[in-house]
Amino acid sequence: MTPSRLWQIDQRFLAAYEARLARKAGLDPETLDDVFTEYVADALGVDSKPLTMTNDGIAVVSVIGPLYKGKSPFVSNYKSIGEALSAIEQMEQLPPVVLRIDSPGGMVAGLDPVLEQIDRLSEKTLVVASINGMGASAAYRIASKAGTIFASRDSEVGSIGTYWQLLDYSKAFQKAGIRSVLLTTGKYKGVGAVGEKLTAEQVAFLQESVDQSNSQFLEDVRRGRGMTDTNLDEVSDGRWWQAGDAEQLNLIDGVASFESVLAMIRSQFLTGEPEMAKPKLQPEQAVEAEETAAVAAVATPAAGPVAEVAEPELDENEEVEPASEDELTGDAEIVEAAGPGLAEYMAAFGDAEGARMFRDGVAFDQAQQQSLSDLRGTVQDLKAELAQLREQAQLLAKVSPDEAEGVNIASQPQRSSWADACRGKRN
Repeated sequence: MTPSRLWQIDQRFLAAYEARLARKAGLDPETLDDVFTEYVADALGVDSKPLTMTNDGIAVVSVIGPLYKGKSPFVSNYKSIGEALSAIEQMEQLPPVVLRIDSPGGMVAGLDPVLEQIDRLSEKTLVVASINGMGASAAYRIASKAGTIFASRDSEVGSIGTYWQLLDYSKAFQKAGIRSVLLTTGKYKGVGAVGEKLTAEQVAFLQESVDQSNSQFLEDVRRGRGMTDTNLDEVSDGRWWQAGDAEQLNLIDGVASFESVLAMIRSQFLTGEPEMAKPKLQPEQAVEAEETAAVAAVATPAAGPVAEVAEPELDENEEVEPASEDELTGDAEIVEAAGPGLAEYMAAFGDAEGARMFRDGVAFDQAQQQSLSDLRGTVQDLKAELAQLREQAQLLAKVSPDEAEGVNIASQPQRSSWADACRGKRN
């Protein structure tokens, strides 16, 4: 049953419930905040865990919505993304990784550890960024660390830059007859305090901090995309572009949907070990060109001396006899002996997989057996997952009344930590 989205409850109950969870788990205050946030996400029916695995072993890490340092039940955050990347790093055999991105960016604080993790992973396995909707600012900075970036046709890419907004309420205070008294130990201490005037010196100080953070952003994009200073200047003024234009500006490697990216990975990397040192995924057009070239190479006879054959001269009045039935039968046998062609392989096993099997010379009956074996494996996996879901349902049915209390939570007041974060620097 889907929990109600309409909440009405005394906030003091939430604090008491949070404290009870802490006592049971023996948690410190910082960890407690994360656990309670995950509990709220579960109550809402929101999946706050960004890591998922496809049936054939591709790791998908979701980077969705505004990006914050701490956990939130409604959006991605650097802490949860970092935990997902750590889980992948600890796997015995590293899978291909897709960063599924639809985000306008977010805070600067907390971003660096995530960038370092993606850097490490991209040197050891295939890491592809797939932008679906928006890959802007800090979200694009994350994407730039991947070996390859793709974006769906309707995506917006870029918005490279950093900003920090403060509001000067001093005139509003004065008009309302309110006097702000700031007791400070230096002219920069307390900068941005509500009701205090921002001086030119303070603004210059803040701008210097913004420029320093942005220089690190630009360096990540320069290294990740192999851009020159001229190229970087062209795209780092805060503008964003549709996917087609972004490809021309070298912000992405190609235009492709998330599903197409998965298909390319299956075609190019799940069949063998990828090369190390930031392996790149080739756009579909390049793969199709390679397959066409491979088929042409098979159809073209080997180079060598060719004897000239004289064409018989025909008399205009000479009648040409039609081919006999035996001759036609012989030709048919030759055609039949050639076996299924590229079109038959692609129709039977899918475009990319069929073309790969045809190119590699896999016999058609052997390809059928392999496909059937893969299908049986998928069915077994689904049966195992179904069994696990049944076990979980049985466990949920046995939850004690103490844990199964209905919690009808009103819209949470914004945490002070979030409010503080909103005043911080953002990419």
